[in-house]
Amino acid sequence: MKYGLLLTALFIAATALTSGEYTSAYMAAGSTTVAPTPTPTPNTTTHSPNTTIHNPNTTTLSPNTTTHNPNTTTTPSPNTTVTTASPSPTPPTKMAVGHYNFTRDGKLCIMVEMAIVIRVNNTKANGTFIVQPNQTSVDGQCGEKASTISIKFNEGEFTLKFINNEKIKKVYVEYVGYDLHYAFKTGESNTYTGNNDSLELFSVDPGHSYSCQAETVYMGAGVSLDLTHNKFQAFDFKNNQFGPPELCKADQPDYRVPIAVGIILIILIIIVVIAYLISRKRRTNAYQSL
Repeated sequence: MKYGLLLTALFIAATALTSGEYTSAYMAAGSTTVAPTPTPTPNTTTHSPNTTIHNPNTTTLSPNTTTHNPNTTTTPSPNTTVTTASPSPTPPTKMAVGHYNFTRDGKLCIMVEMAIVIRVNNTKANGTFIVQPNQTSVDGQCGEKASTISIKFNEGEFTLKFINNEKIKKVYVEYVGYDLHYAFKTGESNTYTGNNDSLELFSVDPGHSYSCQAETVYMGAGVSLDLTHNKFQAFDFKNNQFGPPELCKADQPDYRVPIAVGIILIILIIIVVIAYLISRKRRTNAYQSL
């Protein structure tokens, strides 16, 4: 009896379910405007898990990249010997005439032509130094009554100071100076310096030039200046050229010898004439006695 009731209940339930499915199918096929009743959606709220991604400490600590350059200072090896060239005389050079002009504000102040030789003969050295004009530069000062020219070269300098003395109406050199640093012997470089002032050298009339083939100026301490082929002038230029030359005493013609020779010839002529007259008179007296 129990089994029968159970079977009956199952049959009824199956019939009800079957009839429901056919009804739903029929309604779906015959109606196009009525949407099926939505089936209530269960609570689908999805709680996403904690997705916060904690990045690891990604701060990259770069290694110390400071490059320490090695000590590049070259240390000479113990066997390396550093030698410095000893000062030595320059090769022999020929004497050359230099043309030195000094101009200030477009005005010619001094013109000098000469060859310069510094001769040393003392306990320090014995030799000569020749100034090379192509290795010089010129400086100086220009004035109405005094002008200076300095001829500079690698080993030193040479200076002349000209004075325009209006009282005696003469132009002359008042000051001569030199400075030389040179080795006349290998390994022995010395400094030689000196000057003469309150002089009256190379005196000429204003507007004239001084000319001399060779002249020596003694500077003391065994040093002398040999100046050759000289031609100087300061002040009162015309057309920026040398004025009429005045020769130094050595270049001036010496008429004493010709005069002496002339006097001797005259005396000889007189003697000859007197001797002739005496001899003639004797002959005349001899004829008269016969």
